[in-house]
Parts: sequence; C-alpha cells; structure tokens
Amino acid sequence: MVTARRKDLDAWADILGVDNDADAMTALSNYYGRLLTVAGELNWFQKRFETSGVVGGDDILVSLNDAATDTLNAADGLRLLRRSFERHERGVA
Repeated sequence: MVTARRKDLDAWADILGVDNDADAMTALSNYYGRLLTVAGELNWFQKRFETSGVVGGDDILVSLNDAATDTLNAADGLRLLRRSFERHERGVA
C-alpha cells in the first residue's frame, strides 16, 4: 500500500478545501459514498438494459461496465487516501 507523505496530504487537504485530517477524512468519506452510489446506479441500469430485450447496444453495455469499474477504482483510491489521513492523524505516518 502506498502511504501519502505529509506534503502530499497537505496538497490533498488543500484540494478538498479543508485544513485538518478529520475534515479531510469526512470529505473523502462523503466522496467515497457518492462514488459507490454512482457505481450502484450504473450497475442497476446495466442490469435493466440487459433484461430489456433491446436488440444491439453491446457497446452501451461495455461502456456501462467500464464506467462502473472505473468508478469503483476511483472510490478505492479515495478509500486508500482516507486511510493515509487516518494514519497521519494517529501519528503513524
């Protein structure tokens, strides 16, 4: 696992518009939750599309799957970044 350095965490805090670890973790948790919601909606739509009986649209299904996968990967990145802030707050990193 890659642990963000203090300088990196300071830059991320600035991007998030916060000035402490606790607020950064809260913001990242919120974004993480929103991304999981989007991924769930993409999967729901993909399943509905698959069962609709619509002919064609393979490109759409592939795109929906790719988008859901990319969204989950982004959420995982935010989760790892949140853990870095958590470790930093505890004085581990």
